[in-house]
Amino acid sequence: MGDERNIFLSTMPATRGDRMSALAVVGVSAVLFACAVPFAGVPLTPVPAFVASYQSALAINDLITAVLLFSQFAISRSRALLLLASGYLFTAIAAIVHALTFPGLFASDGLLGAGSQTTVWLYMIWHGGFPLLVLGYSLLKVADNGLRIRGSTGSAIVTSIIAVAVAMAAFTWIVTAQHDLLPVLLSGGHYTPLMLGVVSMAWCLSLAALVALWIHKPHSVLDVWLMVVMCAWLFDIALSSILNVARFDVGFYLGRIYGLCAASFVLAVLLVDNVGLQ
Repeated sequence: MGDERNIFLSTMPATRGDRMSALAVVGVSAVLFACAVPFAGVPLTPVPAFVASYQSALAINDLITAVLLFSQFAISRSRALLLLASGYLFTAIAAIVHALTFPGLFASDGLLGAGSQTTVWLYMIWHGGFPLLVLGYSLLKVADNGLRIRGSTGSAIVTSIIAVAVAMAAFTWIVTAQHDLLPVLLSGGHYTPLMLGVVSMAWCLSLAALVALWIHKPHSVLDVWLMVVMCAWLFDIALSSILNVARFDVGFYLGRIYGLCAASFVLAVLLVDNVGLQ
C-alpha cells in the first residue's frame, strides 16, 4: 500500500493544498450557479450543434478517464477503483447513446428508433447511474479494508467493460423498443410535473454520493476531486433539469457546461499523475 501511494498521486492522502484548490473551484462554481439561477428559464436560440459538440467532448473526456482508472486498477487491484472506472465508462457510453437519439442531431426524431421520451429518460438513467456507482466506490473503498482482487486484472477489466456495455444496451432497448410504456417527462419541449420527481431522485443520488465521499475519511486526492465532480453534477442537474423549464434555455446550456467541467476534473488530476510519473 505504501508503494502504491508513492506511485499514484491520485491515491495519495489529500493535503491542505489539495483541499483548498478543490474548495476554490467549488466556491467559484457556486457563485456562478447562484448568478445563473434567476435566468435559468430564459429561452435561447436552439443550437443542436452545441449538443453534438458537448456530448462528443464529454464522451472523450470520460472515456480517457476510464482508461486511466482501469490502468491504475491493473496495478492497485482495488475493487473500488474498478467500480469507479466502470462508472466513467458508463457515462461515456451514455453520452454517445444520448447524442445519437437526440432529436435534430443526426435525424429529426433521433436514431436507434428513438421516441419523444427517449433522450429525457436516457438523461435520467445517465445522471442517476453515475452517482450511484460513485456511491458504490465510496462504500466499497471502506468495505475493502485493504483487500484486493486476486487473479487476472485483465479478465476483471474485460468483465467490467462487458457488464457496462450490456447494461447500457438494456437501458437503450427499454427507452426505444419499449418507448410507449414510459411515463411522459417531456411534452411539447417542456417538462411535465412528473419530470421534477424523477430528476429530483437523480439529484439526491448525486448528493448521497457527495456525502458518502465526505464522511469516509481519510480522503485521497482522487476522493477530493470526486467531491468537486459531484458538486458540479448537482449544479448541472439543478440548472438543466430542475430550475429551467425547457430545452435550449439558459439553464439547459449552462447546466451542460457544468457537466463538461465535471468530466474534466478527475481527468486533469490523472493526467498530472502521468506527467509526474515521467
